[in-house]
Amino acid sequence: MAITEYNKYMPEAQGKGKLANYQDYSAETKAAAEDIPYGVAVQLGTDRETVSVFAGGSPVGIALAQEPNDWQDPNANNQLYKAQMPVAIVRKGPIWVEVEEDVNIGDKAVADNSTGNFRPEGTATSNIVAFPTAVFKTAALAGELAQLEINLP
Repeated sequence: MAITEYNKYMPEAQGKGKLANYQDYSAETKAAAEDIPYGVAVQLGTDRETVSVFAGGSPVGIALAQEPNDWQDPNANNQLYKAQMPVAIVRKGPIWVEVEEDVNIGDKAVADNSTGNFRPEGTATSNIVAFPTAVFKTAALAGELAQLEINLP
């Protein structure tokens, strides 16, 4: 049976940092050293116990989006982890991320040092670091969401 309507199986991306499908994924938890937006690459802090938004270090995963809780202020910016809160970090699996420039299916990904978002390998931008084993599974234009599959140890 062919899939004729995607939403019957899993909704299209509604925000960065959400899981892209029901495939297995692996995540771990660390404390946030700073406010961390959902869906950005993260790196270990100098204490090796916390994580921060990727800024040119060694990427350890992507911040997984959490559903808002009923106790949160609905008018606040709830699309991030607050400093000192536990962060769920996806290390393996497909996840929606924001791209800084156009990407195609199969492009390898690099993390942008200034935003924690993603670009295709071979970009002319210099403030990037390779994101090991990361491959785009969908195409997207700059500023849109794309599925990125990662498999970090």
